[in-house]
Amino acid sequence: MTETNNNIDNAVENTPATTTIVSPVVNPEMDFASMVERSASMKELKPLITLTAEYIELEKPSEFFDGIFIGMQEMNLTDKQTGEQKTLNAARFLVDKQVKINAGAVLVAELERAKINVGTALRVTYLRKEGNTKLYTLTLLG
Repeated sequence: MTETNNNIDNAVENTPATTTIVSPVVNPEMDFASMVERSASMKELKPLITLTAEYIELEKPSEFFDGIFIGMQEMNLTDKQTGEQKTLNAARFLVDKQVKINAGAVLVAELERAKINVGTALRVTYLRKEGNTKLYTLTLLG
């Protein structure tokens, strides 16, 4: 399944990346017998959060979102004009109990440059566009 990213010239298709996340609810060292036993009580469990990320696009200057940085993931893209496969890093955020991603090159570079730790509360604000590049500001929330 691919998702079309509504960028400037619609030249890219997003192909969802495979991401492995260890649930904070389950002990990663749980043995198979314990998992079988736990599977019998699945009807008692309630959904906590959908881990499939949705792309978040900021389109107007001064538009922003507040979220918790939860790391990076690779995003597979196909250039619609050349058919070339590309892999980009994308930033992952928890926003209103939903996982959101954004692969803006400047945003990703700024997160890496600032060495933002997983779990950091941030405001991401779209500043302006220079050519085909979107500029963002990052603000620590506390």
